[in-house]
Amino acid sequence: MRYARRQRWAILAGAVALVAAGCAERSADTGGVRWQASRAPDSLGVGDPIHLVLDGRWPDSLGSAHLAWAPHPDTLLFVARDSIAVASLEGWTARQYRLAVVPPRAGALVIPPAALVDARGETLALTLPQTVQVTARRGPQDAGALRPITPMVGLRGFPWLWVAGGGVLLLAALGALGVWSRRKRTVEEAAETPPPPPGLEFQEGLRHLLARRLAEHGQMRAFTQELSWVLRRYLGRRWQEPALEATRPEILRWMPHTDLSVKDQQDVAAWLEETDGIKFAGRTPLLDETHTLVERARRVVARGEGLAAEREREAAERESLKAEGGQREVSR
Repeated sequence: MRYARRQRWAILAGAVALVAAGCAERSADTGGVRWQASRAPDSLGVGDPIHLVLDGRWPDSLGSAHLAWAPHPDTLLFVARDSIAVASLEGWTARQYRLAVVPPRAGALVIPPAALVDARGETLALTLPQTVQVTARRGPQDAGALRPITPMVGLRGFPWLWVAGGGVLLLAALGALGVWSRRKRTVEEAAETPPPPPGLEFQEGLRHLLARRLAEHGQMRAFTQELSWVLRRYLGRRWQEPALEATRPEILRWMPHTDLSVKDQQDVAAWLEETDGIKFAGRTPLLDETHTLVERARRVVARGEGLAAEREREAAERESLKAEGGQREVSR
């Protein structure tokens, strides 16, 4: 009897531990670096988006770090990608990435680990892989192909052990479902929050970057990389073109289609060429040169904001003329 009771308690404890392990956070904490990913749903249909939130925190002594994640397009298709820089507190830097991916086909999908790498390309931390069951969508014509459900076979006696184990698993599953639902609502609410205007976002990002005083501490390459990211983010949002992850030739390819003048385009091209030389060619700038890069970036943003204001003013004038014309037609 005692052995049977111990065996029952061992089975219950194992079931609870299994559910708790399934609900664990997909995260990594290595060497003071915290890097975690939100939990993906257990199952979904083909074409349904998977919203992932990656939170990272690392000491300022490691310099800048960024997300390195490129799943195969046959497995996952990127729909949206966003990044939010969080103000550093007491020697720590935090950043959050928001991703939306779509599975293009049915089957067991394995979401690969996402890496957090430093400026030298070395991996600081990895998230854990996640498995999602992707089901194919059925149309009305497939209803006849469904197989009938086999009737259940009656059990002999009353299985107390299985009932108790099933009750524990049910309670654990309900608790996990509640946690997952709250987390999903939180992620959806965060995704629905509109980002600030491009100009304001640039000013906030530049203010946080200057407050860290990377250039004054001799971290010229890290400073230039963060400054390039802030301006590239502005260019991409202002003209609705890829710029954050694009190369310099790719940016120069779509820039003639914007309303920037030839002189402004030449200034942006020269700025990108100079910062790429610092980031990839190993050139170390002086402190005064970093200040000059900041002022040139501000001039580019000021020019972009001025063009945006002109477009808004012209659009308002056209709407006003349309409204006046409509009133005249009504009066006639």
